Amino acid sequence: MLLTIVLLFAGASATGGITDVAHGGVNSDLAAVNAGAPIQQPASSKPAPAKPEQTPAERGKAAGTNTGKANPQKEPPFRIKTKESFGRIFISLHAKKARLADVAAEMEKVLKSTVILGSSMKQQQLTTDFEDYVLEAALKVLAPRPIIDYVIHGGGDTFHPATKEPITIYLLGEDEQPPKIGPWLENKRGGQMVVGMVYESEKEEKAALEERKEKLQVSYSGEFFTLRIYKQFLTDVLEEVASQAHIPFAIITHDGSQKEIDQVVTWNVTAVDFEELVNTWFPNGVRLYWRTDLVNDVSKPLRLTIEDREDVQAGQQNVTP
Repeated sequence: MLLTIVLLFAGASATGGITDVAHGGVNSDLAAVNAGAPIQQPASSKPAPAKPEQTPAERGKAAGTNTGKANPQKEPPFRIKTKESFGRIFISLHAKKARLADVAAEMEKVLKSTVILGSSMKQQQLTTDFEDYVLEAALKVLAPRPIIDYVIHGGGDTFHPATKEPITIYLLGEDEQPPKIGPWLENKRGGQMVVGMVYESEKEEKAALEERKEKLQVSYSGEFFTLRIYKQFLTDVLEEVASQAHIPFAIITHDGSQKEIDQVVTWNVTAVDFEELVNTWFPNGVRLYWRTDLVNDVSKPLRLTIEDREDVQAGQQNVTP
């Protein structure tokens, strides 16, 4: 009801105004003519001078102000991309006052690796710009002390070359240390298996141990391995290699079907480092977990395992005769 009244009132007012102007305007002009009074001339018909044309910046500003449209989004504080070539990971990063924590979170997604920041690095800002840096070089730009934990897959099989994948990246301050226990020690894909021989008598066990000393010889200088192996179970060889390197050895399996568990090997290897030993001699089902301090250029082994092969599903029997 209120709206109707207001509209009617406004309509009546408007109609009255029009009648008064038309009627009053005619009478006034006639009276002026009869009285000889000067008649007011109409306003000049010349067009008003044009306003100077706005610059693009002014037009953009006016459009944003007058139309209510939002300004274009600001450029993100960082952009990161990765690519892989010949087994190496390359990173491109463009960052301007970006939070290192945000960059690390994005790296986790694109690399599919865990990235851990030291306590002193969590509030750091990053400004950098580089293209196609190999992973190790890129990490040196991001933190004073970067460390990588890798998993190296054995390359001793004809159709399975060795691979080296980062599984955990630590971006630390100069005086910070990585944790002693990390994701490399997690065992989520199966149970651990223990293998060994059971002898009928103490005499038989003693004879077997003497034969093993002769046919399974492993020495490690802290840098290089030398192996003299003749027809020995791979599991025994790996156990001895891990013992010499002072690291744990584990067989991780669903059902014990991996061929490496029953594999027998004969090797004659002289003065090879741990990585070369894995890359050249160990089969695909063997994994070496390996840590590298990129600043000090120091590497050390963490763990040696037998795990499911990349081309064999759990439950598929594949053993060496």
